[in-house]
Amino acid sequence: MDNALRDPEAFGEVIDHHKSMVYSLAYHFFGNRAVAEDVAQDVYLELYKNLERIESDLHLTFWLRQAVTRRCIDYTRRLKHRRYQPLDEVVEPGVETSPWDPLLAETLRKKVRSLPKKMRMVIILRFQEDMKLSEIAEALDMPLNTVKTTLRRALFRLRDKAPELKGEMLYGAGRI
Repeated sequence: MDNALRDPEAFGEVIDHHKSMVYSLAYHFFGNRAVAEDVAQDVYLELYKNLERIESDLHLTFWLRQAVTRRCIDYTRRLKHRRYQPLDEVVEPGVETSPWDPLLAETLRKKVRSLPKKMRMVIILRFQEDMKLSEIAEALDMPLNTVKTTLRRALFRLRDKAPELKGEMLYGAGRI
């Protein structure tokens, strides 16, 4: 870690090691490649400013997850104050396809994106990042029971919004 402060190549290696996690969290939260890249860039800038505070690789991973989560929520708050007409959602080329039904997967992604921001982040951390509920509670700085309640309510909302989705799709091998 100390090396990354003095050597730009060492900092680049830190970014390379964690870039897929940072981008993945942001992308699955927004479903937009450009916004995910902007969020990731902001997180890396914040990391560079706070690098001397990072104690270990485990602490770095925790810090990055928390920073991405907060940055995503902050970004959605800023979007509320802007008036714009979003373009139709288009499946981006190069997105990894799942072994299960891609139309069903896209339907699920849209439903997850329609959830309130805290519910959305809990769903993404639980099913995309495969984090334990206690890890999610720590990353979001929420009580464990609040995370459990938020997850349960989010799953009920998803079931209500998409009756064609079966419960096993939420817990299956596929990712959100």
